[in-house]
Amino acid sequence: MKRILLAFLGLAAMGVSACSTVPHVDVTQNITVPTGLAAQAEAADWQVEAINIAVPESLTVSEANTIKPRSDIVWREDPVSGDRHQQVQALIHEAMEFALRPLTEEGATPVIVEMEVTRFHALTERARYTIGGEHEIEFMFTVRDAETGAALTGPIPVDLTFRALGGSRAIAAERDGIYQRDRIQSQIIGWARQEFGLDAQGTEYVF
Repeated sequence: MKRILLAFLGLAAMGVSACSTVPHVDVTQNITVPTGLAAQAEAADWQVEAINIAVPESLTVSEANTIKPRSDIVWREDPVSGDRHQQVQALIHEAMEFALRPLTEEGATPVIVEMEVTRFHALTERARYTIGGEHEIEFMFTVRDAETGAALTGPIPVDLTFRALGGSRAIAAERDGIYQRDRIQSQIIGWARQEFGLDAQGTEYVF
């Protein structure tokens, strides 16, 4: 969790630091927020009781070191011997848990946040150290009443795809301790904070 915080604050700092060796990249690109969700969360005083991330086994996985493998999941920054579906699930859950922490502590209406991944494409080694590409993060998003199971919003498709670093920019980022995991989790955190209206509570994330 500390790694997420450092990466999130570090990426934000890049935009104002002239000394950074990594060019500034906006990692909250292409985010579309469904109208009214933040207001709905505030009006009903939501308390997030659970965060469920589903990565269906039906999603295909590729370990091919090509520019853009034809598969649903491409991920490299965890051991190849592990289960890629579980690795992606853990990565997203960690980011969402961090982002929604302020809503887990109190609230009048308990809710469950659900995300079902439909595509998770990070970069292969070949793409990362040459031309770069995009991080494609797509999922179905639903918020349910924890007591009745009724959908309060969704399911709706969300696409958090954004530009990935490549070549010398990726190498420079790694020298600063920023990897694909960090940028992807920062994108998810930024989306979730905006989605649930937490940007107005910025001090929640200052340690």
